[in-house]
Order: sequence, then structure tokens, then C-alpha cells
Amino acid sequence: MNLLFGMTLSYRLRTGEVIHDLFYWVMISIMVADLLLDLASTRKHRMAVVKDWKSVFGLYLRGWMVPDILAAIPFEYLADVFHWESEWTLLLRVLPLSKTFKVSTVLDDLQTHLQMPGALMKLISLGYWGLQAIHAFSLGWWWVGGSPEEMETTPAKTGWVMEGGQLVQKTISEAEVRKFTNPEIYLRSVYWTVTTMTTIGYGDYSPSKDNNRQIIFTIIAQITGVSFYGFVVGNIPVLIANANAARAAFDSRNEVIGEFMRVKQLPVAMQDRVRDYYQYLWESRKGVSDSQVLGSLPHALSVDVLVFLNQEILQKVEFFKGVKEIFIREVVGMLTTETFIPGDYIIREGEFGTCMYFLTNGAVEVIVNGNTVAQLGTGSPFGEMALVSGDKRNASIRATAYCDMYVLERAGFDQLRSRYEDFDKNVVQITEQRAAANKKAQEARELAAKAAAEAKPEGNA
Repeated sequence: MNLLFGMTLSYRLRTGEVIHDLFYWVMISIMVADLLLDLASTRKHRMAVVKDWKSVFGLYLRGWMVPDILAAIPFEYLADVFHWESEWTLLLRVLPLSKTFKVSTVLDDLQTHLQMPGALMKLISLGYWGLQAIHAFSLGWWWVGGSPEEMETTPAKTGWVMEGGQLVQKTISEAEVRKFTNPEIYLRSVYWTVTTMTTIGYGDYSPSKDNNRQIIFTIIAQITGVSFYGFVVGNIPVLIANANAARAAFDSRNEVIGEFMRVKQLPVAMQDRVRDYYQYLWESRKGVSDSQVLGSLPHALSVDVLVFLNQEILQKVEFFKGVKEIFIREVVGMLTTETFIPGDYIIREGEFGTCMYFLTNGAVEVIVNGNTVAQLGTGSPFGEMALVSGDKRNASIRATAYCDMYVLERAGFDQLRSRYEDFDKNVVQITEQRAAANKKAQEARELAAKAAAEAKPEGNA
């Protein structure tokens, strides 16, 4: 919006066109709304959020309030209505252009709120100032008279005629001249600016050899163009490399892993599984692990993030239902992360359990005696009973997709029981209920098996 406002205003100032039309009033309305919105918004000052009106007003006043006010005042309309013709009128009309320099603040805010990559914002900033420079030099070239305002469409024709007994060369038909409109003059100015600043210079539009202003202006444009061109050429590769820094690091690590697998002569199938695993890490996390991010945060903030991510799934565990937030905060501090690929056994039937799992992403199947008896999806906890009973696992859990897990070890679980008496009582109560239910189910299965065994001989008879 700053770009459109600044370019339109400066163009109309150069052409002298009446600018207080519908488009102009729409732009002024947007500038007024921007001013009021900034006055009503909270601000950050030295990493503290400022909310009270006086402090917000003071910070805004020391920042961009003056340019915003100047941009919101319809100087063009006022100058036309009150017939301002003094030497200060042009200055008043130009003052609103100061808002165009606010773009750095706008881009910083966009990067913060939209989480846009820094390299992308730098490219946008370069594009913005590049367009502003082209526009400014185009208007300047027009101002110094460099752009033609008319063109001969049909040149004048001459011929020989007899006058007083002598052949005389005279104009037979006058040249036909077409005057360019303001947009056409501006288009040719832009053409001259681009060819000059990029050092192409076709020569069809060039400064008049006897016009010092045009020569000086061309020199300035050439120096600016070469400098900007060099700056862009030098920085674009760096910006592109920074934009893909994470991918470059990921590819570099893949090369090291690939070389390791070749040296160790791992089977092809195993190499494929390793590559698939790292590809999953890139697609799901862009090469950044949870532990990397959470480990770089202050402890209290990392716990807040973990509580937000895991509170819902923890509430699904029967042991943890109804517990207080302070308990949840301690639980999440004990969690570690693991990833499993399709086909991996997370739990094997018959092994002793040392931890429980919280499935945060993916899908698994529950297998008993070689038969799949259930499917579990994202948000499912499992393996908790082994932490209480100390018995062997009564089922296997196998990943059917890539799975991300949070893991709670037995030591942490026992520590929670020792610290929170209510939680320990809840665990004992639920364990006794499940044991009773399992006993009844076992007795029912034994009775069914006995009945089937007794009925079999009768059937054979």
C-alpha cells in the first residue's frame, strides 16, 4: 500500500493532474485508518508489551506518527480548494511521501506475525526499493525533459518546384506529429531508466548533448544503477542460500549418512529404511527436532509449550484423569521423544515393560497371539499397565505408519506416585478394578473353553 500510495502521489504531482478523485480519497481513508489502528494497538518496548494509552501514544509519537499524520492529511485537496500558490505548496504536497520510508517497520511486523523467512523479507525489501528507485528516476528524467512529449508519425516531404524560371526545393507536405499522453511519456521514462540503470543503454533515448541537466542526471542514474546492480548480484546468492539453509544442512547430513552406509556395506533394504526415516524427518519437521527447539528455551517456557502440546493426550490416560495442572507440568518435564517407522515393534508381547507411550502422530496396531485385535491413532496412550503391575506385556504394538511418541519411563512414573498421594491412590484403585475385570474375563474364557471341550465328544458321538 505504501508503494502504491507513494508512486501514485508522486506521479500525479509531476503531471499536475487533479488528484482528489475517488481513488485519492480511498487512499486517504486507508491512511487515516492506519493512523487510528496504530494509536489503538499495543506495542513492544524493550521486550515488554505496552498497553496503556499514554505510553502507546508516546512510543508512536517518537516513531512513525508524524509521517502517518502527514500521509493522512489531504494536502492536494486543501491546496486546490484554498488556491494555495505559495512556494511552500509543493513542499506540503511532497511531505506525505515520507510515509514510504515506513516500509522497513511494516516488513519487520509482517515477518514477526506471519513467521516469514528473513531471506524472503530481504528479497521483498530489495524489490520495494528497486521499484521506488525506478519510479523516482523515471519522474526525474521526465522533469529534466529527457522523455519526448511528441513524435513524428509522418515526416515532412520536400520537392522541387519552378519559381521565376528556377527550380526551388520547397516543403510539399508538413510533418504529422502525435503528442504523447502522460502515461506514454512516463512509460518511455521508465524504459530509459531501466536501460540506463542496468547499463544496457540502447541509445534510442539519451541525454541531449547541450543539456547539462540531462547529462548530470544520466551520470547519477548510471552510478546508482551500477551500485544497486552490484549490491543485488552480490546479495541474491547469499539470500537464496540462507533461504535454503535448513535444506542444505539436511542434504549435507544425508551425504554423510549415505557414505557411512556404503562403507559399512549395509543391506539395500536397510539403507532404504534409513533414507525413508530421514526423509520423514524433513517432511514432518524440516530437519528440526522437538528437543532442539525445547532445549533452547527457558525451562518454564519449554514446560508451557509441552503442556500445550500434551495436555489433551495426557487427560486420555485413565491414571491422569482429574489431576491438577501442577501435576501435568511435572509429567511433561519427564517426557522424552521417539520416532518409529512403519513395521517397527514399539512393544513386544511377553517382554517386561519399562515405560509407557503417548502417540502424538501416526497409527499403530495391537497384536495378540499373532492376530491384530485393534487399531490406535493419534492421541492414544498405551503401555501404562506394565508400569503398575510389573508383569510382562500382554500384547504387541506395531507401527503401521511413521509415528512420533512421547515416552514416560518407569522411574519417572514411580517418582510421581511417591510425590502425589492422590495420584498413587488413583493408580491403586484403577489397577485393582482392572485386575478384577481381567480375572472375570479369564474365568469366562476358561468356562467357555471347558464347555467347548465337554461338548466336543458329544458332537463326535
